[in-house]
Amino acid sequence: MHQIISRNCSTISQTAFSWENLQPKRFLLFNKTLDQTNYYEVSCLMREDCRMIWKIVEGLLPSVTHNLRYLDKEAMLRNFLPKWSVLTAAIDMEMNIRRYSKFGGLEEIQRMLVEFYQYSMPYEYRMTPEAILKTFGPLLAYYGEHVILPIHAKNFDKAEYMALTLLILFDGAYTNISVECSEMCRNIRNLVFRELKGYQMDKNYEETQFIDTVDTLSIVEKGERKFHEELLVCEMHHVHLHDDYRMLMNELNG
Repeated sequence: MHQIISRNCSTISQTAFSWENLQPKRFLLFNKTLDQTNYYEVSCLMREDCRMIWKIVEGLLPSVTHNLRYLDKEAMLRNFLPKWSVLTAAIDMEMNIRRYSKFGGLEEIQRMLVEFYQYSMPYEYRMTPEAILKTFGPLLAYYGEHVILPIHAKNFDKAEYMALTLLILFDGAYTNISVECSEMCRNIRNLVFRELKGYQMDKNYEETQFIDTVDTLSIVEKGERKFHEELLVCEMHHVHLHDDYRMLMNELNG
């Protein structure tokens, strides 16, 4: 059984500090606009982003991660990827607004979306611009309206965002991890919950802030379900998917 001991400097604060140090690397990682990349390349970048988070966790909790089975680690990272994709969209929202603000109007954004999805499909299966916007537009609108904007509107600080990051990474409710891994996840989540509550008390935040922060997990889960739906739509329309995404779909389908 894993024993997890909180250090004097809280896990979430250290995670936030390490995360801040990663920002120059992340800026270079995600410096392309949609029309300069494709779905598969973005999948690879998101996978790398997840592994950078894992490296932070390895430095903070070496006794836990060192004893983790390889299959459990890989399953945890696959489970983390959809949730991280939607959470990081809220975290990086202001940076993305600055990046795309130089492009003028809705028509230009739609053009970029069309090129992104067309470059993600084999030439013989490429959809028309109208079909792409009709198929993928509602999915993207859902993320914005029901997931990204509501999370961003909560105005969390870096430590709170990193607490949420650890909570979605160490989610032991999935069936593709071992019982021992699930128990380890439960222990770490309890640690993070305690530290989050203590952190917010030290900041003299309203008592409702803790509930509001934890409630964000349900919004992220909505985004995760929509992400799974998006993968099915992508497969149906011959979008080139990363193998990790295909494994996710296979695990979902039993």
